[in-house]
Amino acid sequence: MSNTFGFNRIYVLPISKIIFLMAAVFCASNVMAQLSTPRLGVSNGRESLALSWSAVDGATGYTLYYAPFPYVGPDSVLSLDMGLEQSISGLLPEGASYYVAVEAYNEVETSNFSNVEYFILDNDYLSYQSSPGSFNGLTLIAPISSNTSYLIDDFGEVMHQWESTSSPKLSAYLLASGNLLRTGNVATGFFDSGGKGGAIEELDWDGNTVWNFEYSDEDKTLHHDIELLPNGNILALSWEDRGNIWAEVIVEIEKTGSDQGEVVWRWDIFDHLDELGLNSDSATTEDWIHLNSIDYNHASNQILVSSRSHDQIWLINKDDGSVAAISSVQLSGQHDAKWIDDKNAESNITVFDNGDSFSRALELNSAMNSVVFSYGNNDSEFFYSSRISSVQRLANNNTFICSGIDGLIIEIDSAGNKLREYVNAFGGNSPVGIQTDLFRAEKYPTGYTPYF
Repeated sequence: MSNTFGFNRIYVLPISKIIFLMAAVFCASNVMAQLSTPRLGVSNGRESLALSWSAVDGATGYTLYYAPFPYVGPDSVLSLDMGLEQSISGLLPEGASYYVAVEAYNEVETSNFSNVEYFILDNDYLSYQSSPGSFNGLTLIAPISSNTSYLIDDFGEVMHQWESTSSPKLSAYLLASGNLLRTGNVATGFFDSGGKGGAIEELDWDGNTVWNFEYSDEDKTLHHDIELLPNGNILALSWEDRGNIWAEVIVEIEKTGSDQGEVVWRWDIFDHLDELGLNSDSATTEDWIHLNSIDYNHASNQILVSSRSHDQIWLINKDDGSVAAISSVQLSGQHDAKWIDDKNAESNITVFDNGDSFSRALELNSAMNSVVFSYGNNDSEFFYSSRISSVQRLANNNTFICSGIDGLIIEIDSAGNKLREYVNAFGGNSPVGIQTDLFRAEKYPTGYTPYF
């Protein structure tokens, strides 16, 4: 392998479009394949690489395909006949970066290509491995009952962690710098409802506090989710007390110091009740809307929020605050509505539909009026979480699901085949043992930060 590969030193990474293009080139010659598809796993070291793939019944050999990362065209795709070997490993120079895929063959036919993955070897990167077929990357989890946030590999090995002074309330995000942007909890007696937080913190890779901001008092508090904007400001969900009910207010916060921030834009639901078809007089509880996720589209300058209480997703124009669309698909207590590609104005949307007796990971069209993809039922695809949870479409078209109450993480391929599952083992102590529930799990690709 080391005698035939060429090398490029790459640090800035395109992601999804290149992977899909590579998959199309790899798969163009074997559409009629009958052999089953092998699954490829990658183990990244600082100067070493190990690839392995699953056995295919009826195969008499395997071909390993590779091409420089970033992709430069079909002429750059080379191959190695591996015979019946199901793995290859070796030392490579620092900076080696390639796409890789495997196909099975026999005397009659070839299989479809495996998942297309890429790797980058760098002395500053963490060493980790991915399960065969799984998207090559690390997963961020912030257990609800713990002050610790973790980066784990596919097998639950901790690659990195951050310590905070409070549990998350509720979301956490890894930034491209390697910093952790995380919600936190301000202990007050006000706004006693699930998801109440009141704080946002940013920690650097080494755990040092870069920014810590509190927005919580008897009149208002942050809750559930935040979203980093391209200008460095942060969108956040907040509750405001309006007497016997709470208003959902979206605030945009500009950092003005290490522990300070200024609200520079706000959206108040009470200005848009008619557009949403809502009447506050019908509210039977203070938390009558219960927004639980927020996302931002860079191309359209629009905001996406999920209302659990009303089983709806709302699309909001940020320029004037008007409501652009309301989902019309049937949902039940859903969480984590977000665009698959937040730089595409016409992107489809993924959402975790919690349901009443089983849950589903859904892909909706951009108009939110039809289901494009669904995984989850009351039979072979069963999983269920009555609250919290998340779903993410990965760059290789796998779907990454977190069934939050059980701390269950599932990764499936584009055909709905389960590639792996992992049950979270981390959390806080309780009288009945460790509480391992997760608000979300997010997977980040190799090369996303300076550290992996």
